[in-house]
Amino acid sequence: MICGLTLDSGLNDLAAKFNVTLEAIALQTRHIVDEMNDKGHSINSIYMSGSQAKNGPLIRLLATVLQMPIVIPPQPSAAVVLGSAMLGRFAHELSAAAPQRITTQADAEKLGSDKGAFLWDIMVDMTQGATKIEPRTGKEGDVEKKLLDVKYAIFREAVEVQRRWRDMVAGAAKA
Repeated sequence: MICGLTLDSGLNDLAAKFNVTLEAIALQTRHIVDEMNDKGHSINSIYMSGSQAKNGPLIRLLATVLQMPIVIPPQPSAAVVLGSAMLGRFAHELSAAAPQRITTQADAEKLGSDKGAFLWDIMVDMTQGATKIEPRTGKEGDVEKKLLDVKYAIFREAVEVQRRWRDMVAGAAKA
């Protein structure tokens, strides 16, 4: 929800809408992380890949909103390709070392079930160092965090209101 939307199409308005969009992405990401942590997960950093990882303002905002580091690989657009290459190497080396030819999914699962450490070694071998973006600190970081925490509280309240309204509409539609 954007409050105070105008018909202005100037550069300042565009910049404000861009910033609000980044905040929406960051607040929604915090919502997901909070919910997962509340359910027993322990997320303490985010590994970003793809084109959004190249968006410096978004990455800095995510680090501050989430209060955790954001890790950016050296080639964020190639992370999926690199992961596929790692799995390909793992499959090749596993099958090359197999005592017999792998012909079924069950054969592959049996052979790979106790090789998690081997896959980890391949990942370490093929992964270059990453860049870690930390949350803002100091006086400016404190002010920004305070503002973003208020916006997050408003966001969470809006989510609950939307759920309540959806239930009201669903109840009326059943009648």
